[in-house]
Amino acid sequence: MCKSKEKSLIDWTDDIILLNDKYFEKGLKKGFIGVVVENFIQSKGVVLADFFNPITGEDIAVLVEIGKDDFRPFVGTEEDQRIGKAFKQLFIK
Repeated sequence: MCKSKEKSLIDWTDDIILLNDKYFEKGLKKGFIGVVVENFIQSKGVVLADFFNPITGEDIAVLVEIGKDDFRPFVGTEEDQRIGKAFKQLFIK
């Protein structure tokens, strides 16, 4: 089974894309891309992820618990490349 279908296979350092604005209070929006630090899908239904400014590398949010229904893996498709480009554009001044 692949990571895009089975989120419990997502490993640390895998990139994820937020699917909603549920984490707005943490400075995160739909389409933001983060990096998985720990996968607790099997036990708690969440991953811990860090989110960085793609231009400066500064932290946006660190060790955020993201629910399994609130993200999908970044798999490098054309759609993901567009999302990645749009994410980067948010931080270009």
